[in-house]
Amino acid sequence: MSKPLTIWIPTFRRPRQLSQLLKNFDQLGIIDFAEVVISDNDPEGPLAETMAKGDGDLPLNVCYRCNAANLSAGVNFLRAFECCTTPWLMIVGDDDLFKFGAADQILDLIASLQDDIAAVKFDSSLFGSQPECVSSGLGDYIEQLSPRNYPDAFNNLCLISNWLFRTDSYRLYLASAYLGYSSKISHLFPALQACVRDDAKLMFSHLQPVEHGISEASWPKAATWFEMVTTLASFSGFIDAQNRSALLKLLLHSDWRRNIAKCLRVQQFYGDQRLGLNTWRIHIHLALISTSYLQALLLSWPLLLLPYRLWPRSLRNKLGDPGSIERW
Repeated sequence: MSKPLTIWIPTFRRPRQLSQLLKNFDQLGIIDFAEVVISDNDPEGPLAETMAKGDGDLPLNVCYRCNAANLSAGVNFLRAFECCTTPWLMIVGDDDLFKFGAADQILDLIASLQDDIAAVKFDSSLFGSQPECVSSGLGDYIEQLSPRNYPDAFNNLCLISNWLFRTDSYRLYLASAYLGYSSKISHLFPALQACVRDDAKLMFSHLQPVEHGISEASWPKAATWFEMVTTLASFSGFIDAQNRSALLKLLLHSDWRRNIAKCLRVQQFYGDQRLGLNTWRIHIHLALISTSYLQALLLSWPLLLLPYRLWPRSLRNKLGDPGSIERW
């Protein structure tokens, strides 16, 4: 009997977390009903070397593939749709884990889904109050949200491990994911295109099958957010007007504390002269797109005039590491 689900694990230099995830699959019986593929973005790393020597000790029914270079996390996500052969697909981070009971939850859900459901959006403990509904796009969904929940709701949409995709519906519009790749949320676009063009639906579920990991090595938050805003505000060809408006509403929220943190992170990241970019040019681009960012920029102006090393230590600790481009 063919399996209904592929679980694709994009990985990059996290052997300990990856090993824990594979043990988690075995303990919960995930491998019994899902094809598992490890997609390694580190061809020069120890895992690739071990597998090349034939010394890899992977569980039965777990497949390993290694990309020729670090394709970036987003392209590694999208490769899953080109390779998998099952009706459904989940892309699970190498530092995530499935919760107890997740196998039965996912199997029961797949069996109950109508043919017009292009994707299921699970909830997460990082947000935790996602309304349960079936919608024809993001516009219907955000009408049920309070504006104070916009930031968390957007972050929840970004979590790739929160999604279950119908591969046939998604693959038809995979080009939109590549066209909108610089948004860093390109995994959303084929499902949204299916809603617009094929009258497909998104299901927002209260289920939380995945426990999200928190790793020290992080993506560059400032650069990621800048590319999200710039792409959604000015690039075309990958998303319709209604869903674009909905995403921008969530992304450009009015939480001034979070917006000030974004200003500071932009200054922290782009202040690195090795990047060859002018920090103030980035600030101006964002301020012209978002009045909320402009207000935060004016509020944080005095601090931005100081070199980063002179910022209060407590503030620098709170902002954390600016992130690694290798995980972008």
